[in-house]
Amino acid sequence: MHEQQGFTLFELIITLAIAAVVVGVAAPSFSTMIQDNRLSSQSLDFVAALNLARSEAIKRRVRVALCKSANGLDCVVDGEDSSTHWGQGWIVFVDNNNNQVRNIDEGNPANSDIILRVHGALAGDNRLTGNENVADFISYDARGFARLADGAIQMGSLSLCDSRNDNDKAKAIRINATGRPMLSSVSEAQSAGLAIEECSE
Repeated sequence: MHEQQGFTLFELIITLAIAAVVVGVAAPSFSTMIQDNRLSSQSLDFVAALNLARSEAIKRRVRVALCKSANGLDCVVDGEDSSTHWGQGWIVFVDNNNNQVRNIDEGNPANSDIILRVHGALAGDNRLTGNENVADFISYDARGFARLADGAIQMGSLSLCDSRNDNDKAKAIRINATGRPMLSSVSEAQSAGLAIEECSE
């Protein structure tokens, strides 16, 4: 009958030391992968919201808009709170009177602008900021074009940054003249000569 032997204390210490070295080497690259995947996922979420607004505007034959919203109910009006950015959340809603903010009729909720989608704050305290044309809202008309209330084309760019503040890793979401969103890195958008917020401390 063979006698069973376990690990010696020395063998256990050596095994744990090797495991600690492997984890120490792998952890930074694993963290980078998580951050990269988070940026990709969040940028796709915003593009999906833009596509929803555009398709609903065409389908319903009405204005449909997105706006910054920290509470998921109403829009942050320009100048009301300059610290609010898209990364704190947004809503997609039917903009019946084309004023780029969600109207709420507390006396008769049925008259309030209908919310089509709510997105909460971005994980990782990531920041999504738009240049002047898309700083607070993006509005689609019944033909699916991004237009301001006066009919002017609403082209613009947004930058999605994380704690690394790396323009090569950060995502740029560009809205072209037809209202279609396109994805690239912030560095690529800058190289193309687009006005876009840089990621910085």
